[in-house]
Order: sequence, then structure tokens, then C-alpha cells
Amino acid sequence: MDFKVKYKHYWIFLVTIIFYCIGFVIHFIAQHQGTHPHNGKEILEKVNPITTVINESKLSNNNRTTEEGDNAKYTSPDNLFYFIQISDIHMSDKYSKGAQGSLLYFLKKMIPIIDPNFLFVTGDITDSVNGSGVGTVEDDWKMYRKIIDNTGIENKNNGTFLWDLRGNHDCFMVPEWDSRYNYFKDYSKVKTRGFAFNYETSYGTYSFVGLDGCPIYSTSNPFFGVLDEVTMDMYTDFMDKAKANNNNKHNFVLSHFPETSAKFGKSSSGKRWEDYTKDISLLLTGHFHNFGGLQTYAYHKDYLELEITDFKLHGRYRILAVDNDVVSFSDYFLPLPKNPYDFKTKNIDDLINNPPEIFNQAIPPIVHITSPKDSRFLLKTHEPVKESIDSNYIRVLVFSEQSPSDLKLSLYIDNKIQETEFKYVGDQKLGKRSLQKVNLYSREEKDSVNTLNVNEKQTIESNTPPLWIAKWDSSKYNDGKSHELKVVVEDNKNLKGDNTIKFRLDGKSDDFGISFMGRLVLKTSFMTTLPIFFGIVYIIYELMIILPRLYAVKHIIPKHNDLPFLPNKYIGDIISEETKSFQKGFFKKHFILPFIEAFTLDGIFYPLQILMICLVVLPGKVGFLSRSSEHVSKLGGEFLYGMYGSGQWSNIHDEYGVYILFLIIIPIVDTLVIVFSNHKQKRHHIISLIVLVFMCLIQVVASLAVSYVSGGILAVFLSPFPTWICFYCWFLIIIIVIRRLKNHYSKSIASETAALA
Repeated sequence: MDFKVKYKHYWIFLVTIIFYCIGFVIHFIAQHQGTHPHNGKEILEKVNPITTVINESKLSNNNRTTEEGDNAKYTSPDNLFYFIQISDIHMSDKYSKGAQGSLLYFLKKMIPIIDPNFLFVTGDITDSVNGSGVGTVEDDWKMYRKIIDNTGIENKNNGTFLWDLRGNHDCFMVPEWDSRYNYFKDYSKVKTRGFAFNYETSYGTYSFVGLDGCPIYSTSNPFFGVLDEVTMDMYTDFMDKAKANNNNKHNFVLSHFPETSAKFGKSSSGKRWEDYTKDISLLLTGHFHNFGGLQTYAYHKDYLELEITDFKLHGRYRILAVDNDVVSFSDYFLPLPKNPYDFKTKNIDDLINNPPEIFNQAIPPIVHITSPKDSRFLLKTHEPVKESIDSNYIRVLVFSEQSPSDLKLSLYIDNKIQETEFKYVGDQKLGKRSLQKVNLYSREEKDSVNTLNVNEKQTIESNTPPLWIAKWDSSKYNDGKSHELKVVVEDNKNLKGDNTIKFRLDGKSDDFGISFMGRLVLKTSFMTTLPIFFGIVYIIYELMIILPRLYAVKHIIPKHNDLPFLPNKYIGDIISEETKSFQKGFFKKHFILPFIEAFTLDGIFYPLQILMICLVVLPGKVGFLSRSSEHVSKLGGEFLYGMYGSGQWSNIHDEYGVYILFLIIIPIVDTLVIVFSNHKQKRHHIISLIVLVFMCLIQVVASLAVSYVSGGILAVFLSPFPTWICFYCWFLIIIIVIRRLKNHYSKSIASETAALA
């Protein structure tokens, strides 16, 4: 009997350890299963992209220079092509500023002028958030399709021009690929999970692969991407073939999700993302908008990643060029009076049929320096940078509505104008830039899987790039220092455009010059840091609870059978004898004693501890996590480790971030309020009560809102975390407030009675 009495309060600590162990196991199961399709794998394999081969055939150029020798190719535009990336358009009928209006403007006005070889849209095409909640909206996708059809972009270069990918917003509440809510498969250009093609030219082969990072089973808030087994099979097979091609020069990988915000699975043969990073020239991503600033770039171990700011609000687009195998890029804003520009209407039909006057404004020259190489962005392999510098030619692409004869180019080095003459070596016959439509081949559509079957190699014709060259003596700047080179172009309407790079001749790299936040978002592995950070915060909270309780179980509880269950009585006087050592010294009295007093009470300790240990084993919410589909039920559970529904784990890192936030703002904050409020006897000051009411409203609304967004009305009621724990914490706080208020009035009455006596 003594044994049972002595140790009856220790069972909770044993259960806590067991639950911790189970939680670790569930974490690793979720990590593994989250990248493997539970069912429907054969469907995903069918909608994997089929590799397309695009052969280039350039239109003839009668304006070639006749220089012989090694420098000949640096005086010609032949070994040069370029393409454009945009991301995060977030089209929605909520927006009259930016978004779909900016996209229509870009495709109508900018694409005919720039006339790139390819246009890549790396996700978040639609917003998928409306007044009724979160989830893909068909009207948004119809809007996208109208813009594509109206501008003729889909058929440009015989259908090889536009390549689009899904972003996280494009798969909100999409339970599986075949779901009717996956509008990407119906309205997008590629209609497949990613894309892959080889661009074959007379001077080399260039490989492009787009990776779909949307979770297999998508809920309302998939912020992090997942490169699942099926996607990795496609990627590794494509990269193996690219590596085997001796003529392959560069591999460009595109994804909505930056490397730090994606979980990379393994292929079915066990190959990993890291096995191919040394073969990547550039990883082109979106997703973070301007969270890391307007310039967010990062060198990873083997390659360079370039994240682009959103198109929705900032009108940001990126031109990338491959010039004699030297890769360059520049980021630009749409030339509008303000981004996002207010087009005064949300209706895409109004914009198409009655475009605002801004569509008629003149476009300033767009300038892009391809050589010398910008020393901030040297690739670790694949680039003949020294050869391009030794050629002693500056090479510049100038895109303008005006004819080359109406343009004036000026060169500045280290802010000093140079007496250098630029020569246009593009095709003079083209005159002004205009949209070209070529129909040289056909492709067959496979109706059964809504994807494209390529029956033969595709051949496209491309215009000669609008290239200008200038002779210079690069040896003057071989001083081991960084220098700045700027080209300014002015047209006959006095409109100007410019481009600035840094260069150096010693082969060293210059710093990006981007913000700390920009480095942080592309260098921090959120897949690793979020679980670790959650674990640290969780352990700190558990120590706040468990250590005081252990002291109480050992020194206080066995000596008292009259302890209240709830904090409706002041416990400090009851246990004062056992806490004498903590009543001396400022730190002990004010920062240790309150915790011992609070967690001596079973009504504070047990509910909070049980809810916290259940958090690592049981769902934090149960509700309608997605929408119903043929193979997937909308009912599921939200765990700390991810979403689980119909046998599939998903969002296997998202919840760590959400749970860290709510763990801090509800259990930790509320526990501190409980502990320090319980320690005092006097009533709360009126200002303290106002603050508490304000805190209560914020926490309750936040808890109900996040539960409703995650799983509908069912999740509001079946939400141990954060809703249940929030309500219980405030139940305890209210009891303490009432107790202290009663204690104050009891003392006041006693004082008045004594005075009368």
C-alpha cells in the first residue's frame, strides 16, 4: 500500500516517455510515407511528362560580321538563345491590381518585343482563396485559359513556347491528381505533372526539366513542396539521359518551391536529389514573393539557385540568356507607372475587349548584358567565362519597339563613359520586333490521360537575337578588383533602359549584395530546422511543467491530502512550510515558487500535460481536410507530423511551423499567465483585466479560425490543439481571476468589520 501511495503520481511521467517514443516513430513514418503514393501511383506515372526534343532552326541573318579565328563566334548572334521566367501570378476575380491584368499586359506588350525562345511560369498561377474559403477556383483557371487563348501564346513556336507548373496555391484542397478540382490538368498549357525537354541547337543541347512539387494529397495550406517518388523517377531518368549526352551543355531545373522549402524523396531505384546537384546549372524557383527581398539568390553546394519575386504585386520577370554557353540573367519590373498597376477592373473580358490606355504606352528599351559575365553569379561548372572575356567583345541584347537604327547605346565602366561604338549584328530585315507564329509540326493528344505524346523531334524557327557588340580592351581591368559595367540605351522617343553588371578578370566571385533575409530563406533547410526548433520549444515547455511537478510529487503532495484540484483556493499558504527555501531570494521567490505552486495542483498539471503528450501521438484536429474524390475521403486527421487521410501522409513539414506558432502564443503564454496570476492574492488591476480580455479574444478567434480553415466546422469541435487547450487555459485563468477578486472583497469586508468593532 505504501508503494502505491508513494508512486501513484509518477505514472504520468512513464506515459510521457512512452508517448515521446511513439511520436518519434510516427515522425519517421510520416517522412517516409509522405513521398510515396499510397494509391493512384499508376495515374501519377501516366501524367508524368514525356520528354520533348526541340530542334532549333534559325532564320537567316544577312548582317553577320566576317571576323575570322576564335573571336568569330563572339561577333555573331548564332550561339545565343534566351528565355523568360515569371512566377506567382495569383490570378483571382478579387484583384483589379496586378495579377491577371499584369499577365495580359505582359503577354500582349512585352512578349512580342522580347520574343524569347521559351516562357516559363513557375507556379501559383491562381490564388485559390475566395470569400467562401480556401480551395482551387475554376473561374480563376478559366481566366488564365482566356488570356492564353487571346494572346496566342499557346501556339507560339508550335506549342513549344509556354511551359507552366503548379505552385502550392494551384493545388489547395486538391485531394488527388484525377480530382475534378485539379483544374491545372484542364486549363493549363502542359496539363502534366511537370515537363521535360531538350533544346537541340547547332552549338549544343540544353535540357530543361520542370518539377511539380505539389503534395499527392493536398489540403488547405500546403506551404512546403514534396518531390515524391514518381516525380523523382521522372527527374532522375531525365538527368541520366542528359548526362549521357556528350553534347549536353547546361541543365536548367525549374520548380515553384525553392530547395529549402521542398522535401525531396527518392526515386524507386534509391536515387536522391543530391546525386544530381553537380549536374545542375541553375535552379529557377518562385514561392517566397518578396519575403527575402527583391533579390533572392543563393549558391548551394554544386549549383546556383535564383528565386524570383512575385509577378502579382511586383510585376517581376526574368530574362535568362545562354551566350556561347555563358549563362546570364537580369530581373526587371513591368514598365508600368506603378506595380501593382490598377487596371480598374477585375473582369478579364473587359480587359481583353476594352484594354486601358496603358496598353498603348511606349515601352522603354530593355537591356540585357550577356558578356562579360556578371561576377556575382559565376557557375561552378559548364561556363567558358575566361574565353568570353578574352574575346574582348561586350555583347548586349536590346529589346525595343524601335528599329536598331533608332537606338543609341552608351557604355559606362566604373561610372565613366567609354568612347566605344556598338554595332548591331542582329537581323536588320526584322525591323521592329513582332510576334511570330510558325506551324512546322503537329503533336498528337492522348485523350485518356490529358497529356501530349511526342511522335517525332520538333523543329522550330527562331528569330535572330537583337544583339549588339562592342570591342573593348579587357586587360585594362585585370587588377584583381571588382568593376562595374553599365550599358544605357536611348531610343528616338528619349525613352531609356539600362543594365548593370559587375565583372572581374581574376576568376573570383563578387558578393550577391542581397539582404540577410534573402540569404536566410534560401540557405536555411526548413525541412530540418522546423522539427528541431519545434522540439526545442516543446522541450522548454515540458520542462516548465514537469520539473515543478516532480518537486511537488516528492516534497509536497505526500504531506497534504487537502490540496484543491483547481486554483479556486490560494495554495501558497497551504504549502508554505514545504516551500520555505524558495521564499528567499528574488529569483527563487518570483520565478521558481510560482511554478511549484501552480503545478502542485492536479487541475492545472494533468489536463495540460495530457493534452501536450497527446499532441505528439494523436491528431491535433480531425475534420474535412480536403475535398472528396474517387479514391480519397475528405475526412482526415491533422497531426504534428502532417496531414493523414485515406492512407496518405501529406504536408509533412507544414504543421511544424503552424504548431510552433500556436504552441508559443497559446500554451506557453497562457501557462505563464496562469502561473504568475495564481501566485498572487490581490485582485487584478483593471488594465491587467483589459489586457487579459484582449488576449482571450485574439487566441480564441485564432484557434477557431485555424481549425475551421484546416478542417471545416467539424475541426472546430474536434481540435485538441489549439482549440481545446486554449479554452481550458482560459477556464483556469477565469477561475484565478474570480478567486483573487473574491479574496479582495473578503479582505475588504473583514477590514470594514474590524473598523466598526
